[in-house]
Amino acid sequence: MNLGKKMAIQSTEFDYFLKVLLRLAEQMIPQYDIWADIEKWKTECTPLQQRRGLEAGLGDLVENSFQLSAEDCQGIDDVMRAEGLMTLSELQVLYGQRVRRLLKKKRLVREEDAIALKGALDADLFDTQELEIAKHLIASYGS
Repeated sequence: MNLGKKMAIQSTEFDYFLKVLLRLAEQMIPQYDIWADIEKWKTECTPLQQRRGLEAGLGDLVENSFQLSAEDCQGIDDVMRAEGLMTLSELQVLYGQRVRRLLKKKRLVREEDAIALKGALDADLFDTQELEIAKHLIASYGS
């Protein structure tokens, strides 16, 4: 499975990435009852909204994962790999590529891109130059 350059989930990939989200959530935030949100998605959202919600959920987990130790990330990766699922490290790489691409383009078109850039900003992932570009892009988005 491949999230592609924009970390966009196709309808044919939904079930797979839902499994990825569920397993990551179980390992990273076991106290969170993610099934309640999943059931709400299924009843209240269109398939497109469900895919966008899944993309956002994966993005949130990746952003939170930058706070974990290398050992914790490796443990999560080992579990995911053993189950034949995309690892947290693989998702982190895709997320990082997406953010770097946004900084290079120096413009935000989609709301999802603005959210991803804001998440990277909140996770303190930028050097000084990137930080200024990110702040400018977020401030000027939608204006």
